[in-house]
Amino acid sequence: MANRKKGNVGTIFRRIRFFLVSLILVGVMCASICGVALAIYLRVYIEPNSKLDMNELVSGMNMTSMVYAWDSNQQNYIEYEVLRGLQNRIWSDLDEIPKDLQNAFIAIEDKRFYEHKGVDWARTANGVLNWITGREGGGSTITQQLIKNATQFDDYSVKRKLTEIFRALQLEKDLNDKDMILEMYLNIIYLGQGAYGVNTAATTYFGKELSQLNLAECAIIAGITKNPSLYDPFNHPENIKERQEVILDEMCKQGMITEAQRDEAKAQPLEYQYEKAQNALNNTYSYFTDTVIQDVINDLVEKKGYSKEMASWKVTSGGVQIYTTVDLNVQSILEQVYEEQVNFPNVSKNGSVPESAMVICNQLGDVVGIVGGRGAKTGNRVLLRSETARQAGSAIKPLSVYAPAMDAGIITPYSVRDNEPFMQLDGKDWPRNDSGGYTGPMVIRTAVAKSVNAIAVRVVDELTPKAAFEFLTEDLNFTHLNYPEDVDLSPMALGGMNGGVTVREMAAGYSIFLNNGIFNGGRTYTKVLNSDGTVLLENEPLNRQVFEKQSTVYYMREVMRAVTTEGTATRINIPGIETAGKTGTSQNKRDLWFCGYTPYYVGATWFGYDSDYNLTGISGNPSVTIWNEVMNRIHENLPSADLDRGDSSNFETASYCKISGLAPTAACRSRGNVATGRFWIGDAPTEYCDECSYYVPNTNDNNDDNGDDQTEAPTDPETGDNNTSDNNNNNQTNENNNSNTGETTTPVDPENAA
Repeated sequence: MANRKKGNVGTIFRRIRFFLVSLILVGVMCASICGVALAIYLRVYIEPNSKLDMNELVSGMNMTSMVYAWDSNQQNYIEYEVLRGLQNRIWSDLDEIPKDLQNAFIAIEDKRFYEHKGVDWARTANGVLNWITGREGGGSTITQQLIKNATQFDDYSVKRKLTEIFRALQLEKDLNDKDMILEMYLNIIYLGQGAYGVNTAATTYFGKELSQLNLAECAIIAGITKNPSLYDPFNHPENIKERQEVILDEMCKQGMITEAQRDEAKAQPLEYQYEKAQNALNNTYSYFTDTVIQDVINDLVEKKGYSKEMASWKVTSGGVQIYTTVDLNVQSILEQVYEEQVNFPNVSKNGSVPESAMVICNQLGDVVGIVGGRGAKTGNRVLLRSETARQAGSAIKPLSVYAPAMDAGIITPYSVRDNEPFMQLDGKDWPRNDSGGYTGPMVIRTAVAKSVNAIAVRVVDELTPKAAFEFLTEDLNFTHLNYPEDVDLSPMALGGMNGGVTVREMAAGYSIFLNNGIFNGGRTYTKVLNSDGTVLLENEPLNRQVFEKQSTVYYMREVMRAVTTEGTATRINIPGIETAGKTGTSQNKRDLWFCGYTPYYVGATWFGYDSDYNLTGISGNPSVTIWNEVMNRIHENLPSADLDRGDSSNFETASYCKISGLAPTAACRSRGNVATGRFWIGDAPTEYCDECSYYVPNTNDNNDDNGDDQTEAPTDPETGDNNTSDNNNNNQTNENNNSNTGETTTPVDPENAA
C-alpha cells in the first residue's frame, strides 16, 4: 500500500517535471522564435531607418528670415522686417542661450542627459510601465525628442518608438557631441503661439532677447514644451506658473540653483507681452519688403538654379539674412504721404479709385523707398504696382529720345527741329501735340519743357527706333518692351508701348542723370546670407556707363531742368533744392507720370486705375502733386543744393539761331531769333544760319527759349537792318564779353565782318 502511494507520488512528480520542462522548452522556443522575429524585424524595418543626417534635417528646417536696413545714425545695419514662413524660428548658437535656460530644460526633461548615450533605459522602462498601466509620464530623452521634432515622425506605435530609440543611439554615436544635440533641440522645439525654438519664444512671450531672460522667465519657457496649449502663458498663466515652480524645484534638487535663487525666481513678477506678440504675428510687410522678397526669389532662380517653390521657401522660411538698400526715413515719408487721402483727387469710377505708385532711388541708383498703393497697406505679398508694366507717355522721352540722341551727337539742348506734323496718318496730322498746335522751328530745350510730340518723333527718326529700343532694353534693362512691335516711332518717341514700363524701371533709368551716366540696376538689396552666415547671394551694382560722351548728362540736366522751371511741371517747388524731370500722359489718358530728380534723389511716380479706366475729368497731373509732396518732406532737413552743371572749363558760351540752331547772322539778330547757350567745347555751331534772311516767323510761336530775347517784327529779307537793332548790340556784347574767361564765342558774322 505504501509502495503504491510512493509510486503514485513519483509518477505525479515526473509528470509535473515533464510539464515544467516542456513549458520551459516551449517558452525558450517561443522566446527564440520571437527573438529571431524581433531581430529580423529590427534589422529589416527599424535598423535601415536608424541613421539620420541631422545637418541635412536642420538645413531643411523652417527658420525665420531677417531683413536688415542701414541706419545712418547708428552707422550699422538694424532689423527692418521679420519674414515668418510656416514656422517662426530664429536659430541661436548654444553659447547665445542662457545657461539657466539650458539647465531648466535638462532638469525637467532629461536630468541624465550628459550621462546616457541617447536612451535613458531606466526612464524608458518606467515609460513602458506607465504606458501599460495608462499613467502619465514618458521616457523620451532630449535626443529622442530632437529626433521626433526634426523628423515629424510622431505616430503612437511600437515601430515609431523602436525607430526613435535606434535613431537616438545612432545619432549620439555619430555626433558624439552633447552640446550640439542640445543646441538643435532648443532651436527646433515648438513652444506655442507660432514660436519655434527658444529665441522666438523669448521674443514672443517677454519681448526680450535671449540674453535678457532671467531665471524665472527661463523656467517659464522650459515649462511650455510639455503641452504648448495647456501651458500657454497668454491663455493659461496659472498652469504655466505651477509648471514653472516644479521646474525651479527640480533645478534646486539637482544643484543647478540655490534655494535662495529658486525662491527669488518664484516670487519674480512675470510680464507677458501679449499685444507686442500679436502685432508681430499680424505684421504687414512694407511695399519695399514685398519687392525685395520677390527680387531675392527671382535671383535664386536665375543665378542659383533654384526652382520657384524652393526659392520661395528659402527666402521666407530658410533663415536667410537680407541686407537691403532701403532708407528708413524715405520709406517712412512715402508711407505717410500715401496714407493721407488729401494728397489724392477725390474721384472714382464704378466704385474704383485711381491708385498710385512711387519708387525713389538714391544718388547711386539704388532703390531706397517704394510704395504701391493709396492708404495703409493691409496684406503681405500684394499687387506690386511699382512692378506692373504701363504705358509711359512722354515720361519716356528723356530715356528713349533725347539722351541717346545727344550722346550720338545728333542734337544738343540748343539744336532746332520743326514743330510740324511728321506725316499724315489716316488723313490726319501726326503726331498730335497735346501742348498746342504746330509752331514751326523750335529749340530742343523748349521742346522738352513743353513736351512737344512732333519734335520727339523727328529726333527718334534721326536716331532710329532701333537705337532707342536698344538703349532702353540693353543699356537700362527695361524688360517688358516687346520686339519688334515696340521698335517704332510711336512707342519710342511718344511712349505708346505695347509692352510698357514699370515705375521702378523708370526710377532706375532716370538715375543715370544723377549718377553721371552710370546705370547700377535699381538694386533693393546688396547681399543675402544663409542662416549659418555664409554668403548666398552677392548683388553688386552694375556700374554700367551708358553714355559715351561726358556732356550728355549735363545737357540732359539742362533740358529737364526747363520742365520744372518753365514747362509742364512748374508746380514742382522744393525750397532751396533744384529739380529736373519730365511729365507723361499715356494714350487715352490712362496713366499720368512724373519722373524727376534733385541733387539727392530720383523719384518716379505713376497715377492711374488698376482697371482700364481713363483719367478724364481729373485736372492737372496728380503724379506731380504727389512727387512734390514726398520730395518736400524728404528734403526738409537737407542742405540747399543745385544740380551739378559740370566744370566750366569744359563749356563755352555761344549764341545760336532759334530758327536754325546754327551760328547767328545779322538777319537772325534783326528778327530777334538769337539766344545764348552753354555748349560743351566743340559743340557750338560753326555753320551760319541761312534761313533767317527768308524766314517769316510764325506769330503764334511764343516758345522763347530763355526769356531774355524778345521776338521783333520781321525786317525786309532782301536788305535786313543789320546795325540798328538793340538786340544785335546786346548779343554782340554777349558774344565778346568772355575773352578773359577761357570761354570761346561764336564765329564772326560774315554779314557783319566789316
